[in-house]
Formats: sequence, structure tokens, C-alpha cells
Amino acid sequence: MPKKSLKETNPYLKDPELRAFLIERCVASSTAIEGVHIKYPKLTKEIRKKMREIAAVQQSHDKSR
Repeated sequence: MPKKSLKETNPYLKDPELRAFLIERCVASSTAIEGVHIKYPKLTKEIRKKMREIAAVQQSHDKSR
């Protein structure tokens, strides 16, 4: 059975818009550690809402364990 990619299994990466934001943010953070400072992507209301929805689902899933 072929393994699924992280993009297919991680709830934060399934949504293309949210995935793009998170990748940009990760790159900005990683480059800052190396001493290259760039602007962080702006967190829009839509992205914030999507992140909260996913976090709520994850929290309820964690509580049921």
C-alpha cells in the first residue's frame, strides 16, 4: 500500500491557501534563524479562521483519546 504524503494527511496542509501561508511563514522563520530577515506573511482573517477551525477539531480529537 503506497504511503500518503504529508500534504494529504496533515489537516493544516490540505487547504491550498492555508498551506501556502504556512510554508511562507516557515521559510521566513527558518531564514531568520540563519540571520536573513524577511517580512512574515500577513495573517488574513480567512487564514486565522481556518487555523482555529482545524485546531478546534484537533483539540476535540485529542480529548477523546
